[in-house]
Amino acid sequence: MTCEAACAPFAGETPSRETYILNHGFQFNPETWRRRLPGPFDLPAWFEGLPRLGRWPRITRGDLLQAGAAAHTGRAAIDILIGAYVWGSGLPSGRGSARLRRVFDLNSGRTERHLGEALQVLRSEGPEAAYAALHHGGDYRLKQLGPSFFTKLLYFLGWDSAAGDHRPLIMDQYVVIGMNRCRGMSWRPLGPWSADKYGEYLAWAHECANGWGGGTEPDVVERAVWEHGR
Repeated sequence: MTCEAACAPFAGETPSRETYILNHGFQFNPETWRRRLPGPFDLPAWFEGLPRLGRWPRITRGDLLQAGAAAHTGRAAIDILIGAYVWGSGLPSGRGSARLRRVFDLNSGRTERHLGEALQVLRSEGPEAAYAALHHGGDYRLKQLGPSFFTKLLYFLGWDSAAGDHRPLIMDQYVVIGMNRCRGMSWRPLGPWSADKYGEYLAWAHECANGWGGGTEPDVVERAVWEHGR
């Protein structure tokens, strides 16, 4: 499970996490999201403080990591889920907001409870256990919430608070494609990816971070591999 330094994402200098990760953001149309969210849900209150870039507000990883660190309940986790969909969809946002609406509509009011329980698993047992809980067959699985978005949720909720040796990271098709290229693997870009594979990915990303440069964080590796896959 070695990290190949010659792989394209790791060939240059380590990017600044401040600009490459914490300022990694997208503009969005808040009214589109408000129209699609079912009552009683609305955009999180802290969205009001987001800066505008021209016509639209902009949300970054840094915003979501800060809010996720302060989330301790299922209801607070819902706000981070909403934020993760907003951040992951950008403009235009109609498709992303429709997908999030289906998560709420198809889970018969279980969303808050399941996310609250998954949050406790993340912070007591670690990212791999939380992944298993939200994945197919898991105790807290939610219909229409797949790994590409629930790993965003785990990342934002657990970066500084997840149990275990590995921080949670985002895993989607482009991360898998990039990792396949670097490691000579053939994981299916569209999944399914087991919890064991998620754990293997986390271990590899942490190893790459340790070998890339002093103080490199694994989410810098995640984004670099994502760009390589994209």
